[in-house]
Amino acid sequence: MKKITSLLVAVVLACTLLASCGAKAPASTPASTPASTPASAPASVPATPATDVVADAANGYFANFPDDKHMTSVADLFKKIDAKEELIILDVRQPADYEKGHLKGAYNVPLGPTVATALEQIPDDVPLYVNCYTGQTSSQVVALLNMAGKFATNIQGGFNNGISKAEGFEAYVDTTAAALPEGKYAVDPAIKDAVTKYFADMEAAAGTFKYFNFPVDSLKALVEAESDEYTILSIRKAEDYAAGHIAGAINIPFGKGMQAKFTDIPKDKPVVVYCYSGQTSSQTTAVLRLLGYEAYSLAGGMGAEGGAGWLGANGPVVK
Repeated sequence: MKKITSLLVAVVLACTLLASCGAKAPASTPASTPASTPASAPASVPATPATDVVADAANGYFANFPDDKHMTSVADLFKKIDAKEELIILDVRQPADYEKGHLKGAYNVPLGPTVATALEQIPDDVPLYVNCYTGQTSSQVVALLNMAGKFATNIQGGFNNGISKAEGFEAYVDTTAAALPEGKYAVDPAIKDAVTKYFADMEAAAGTFKYFNFPVDSLKALVEAESDEYTILSIRKAEDYAAGHIAGAINIPFGKGMQAKFTDIPKDKPVVVYCYSGQTSSQTTAVLRLLGYEAYSLAGGMGAEGGAGWLGANGPVVK
């Protein structure tokens, strides 16, 4: 009996083992993984428009134009000198004329490429007063210096028609040469390149348009021929333009905000700018050239009958 019972137990155990070996193990369930979220692309940053440093400086010249129009009389300059105000005088005449006599302490920076190479030597933290011979070419330099970040003012009439005509001027003049002070004043490279190009173009045009001055006789010939190859720009006051102007001239009065009207000037042909005597047109010419115009200043401006300029050459006017 015990043998039979033991045999039955063995059979049961064998069957149990066979059943467990034949059963498939349940497939393991992988741990649930959250669906991967693609990384969000960084927010696009709008590209900053390239800044035209030269155009900004040129337009800013008239946008921020002071009441004194960057000009001073000789009498007012002498008062500043007497009061021992801190200032620097730049004489842009040729060295031979500077050596014969100049305002005391004035530095000689002859008109031309020398102005461009000296830009970083010219202080930008002291008022500058600039003279040439008659006030016309120094007006160009004053505009360029201000666009380069200096604080420059033109001495009206220059040395010949202003300084040397003032009563008691001898007390303010000597022949002792002075050198620009040591130091370096940063100037934007684009501005320096533009000023360098300005004087290179001036030298290239010297045979016909010395110092970018347009001869009156040449303009008379263009007007008589009714040529449309040039734009004539009057920057005199609107009432003076209405009273009489050069035929074909458009009018943008000189002063603060005038840059807003520069878009009225075609860029596909030269522009001849005229004012009263040539000083404010010289400032305007410098600014227009840095804006890409082929600009010239009419020598002597509108002038006066019996004198210089358009009227001095008996140029006709229209209303």
